[in-house]
Amino acid sequence: MKIKWRTIAPLGVLLVLYLVPVPAGLNANQWHYFAVFAAVIAGLVFESMPVGAVGLIGLTFAALMGYVEADPNKSLRWALSGFSESTVWLIVGAFVFAIGYRKSGLGKRIALMLVRALGRRTLGLGYAVAFSDLILAPATPSNTARSGGTIYPIVSNIPKIYGSEPGPTAGKIGTYVMWTAFAATALTSSMFLTALAPNAAALSSPAAAPTRSRLTKSIVPTAPRDDGAR
Repeated sequence: MKIKWRTIAPLGVLLVLYLVPVPAGLNANQWHYFAVFAAVIAGLVFESMPVGAVGLIGLTFAALMGYVEADPNKSLRWALSGFSESTVWLIVGAFVFAIGYRKSGLGKRIALMLVRALGRRTLGLGYAVAFSDLILAPATPSNTARSGGTIYPIVSNIPKIYGSEPGPTAGKIGTYVMWTAFAATALTSSMFLTALAPNAAALSSPAAAPTRSRLTKSIVPTAPRDDGAR
């Protein structure tokens, strides 16, 4: 079996950084953990293997080597702690449903309903995509789950109805619909604290009080100012 350079590229990154002298201010474990992190990023960029496999290999290697926690029990607890996050499972569940949308044809059926109701003009389709994301945003604390697992499986079927496929015909309507979905997700993620996991995580920090005040004012223009003025 021929081994491609993409497969061994992450190992090369790991070995090079591992052999580099530890920079001042860091201990050996910290530097070696960075080497593992860089190797994982290289694996994702070069697509050495499926994304899940790259992540699990890097996580397992760091846990076994004790780069984060020297105690084996604490190291195992650290490695598994990420799987207890509800947002992670929300994303997994959303992409499982996305597979169902595609295989069952439900995504295409919903796309046809949107086209029948709002497909007279491309602007109407854009509004449909944006409002769909807006409705889901407050109750979906992950833009990955919302856009990639729910909106995309439906929206990706709309251009096909108009004969717009990736390639020469993408400019008919496909590019417009996809960029509208992308822009809508970026906007709704900043509109609601519950629309993006980092929002709540950042605002839980005491240092985020000024940010919380600015965010409230940006979303609700009529909110009273901190000094009590109206």
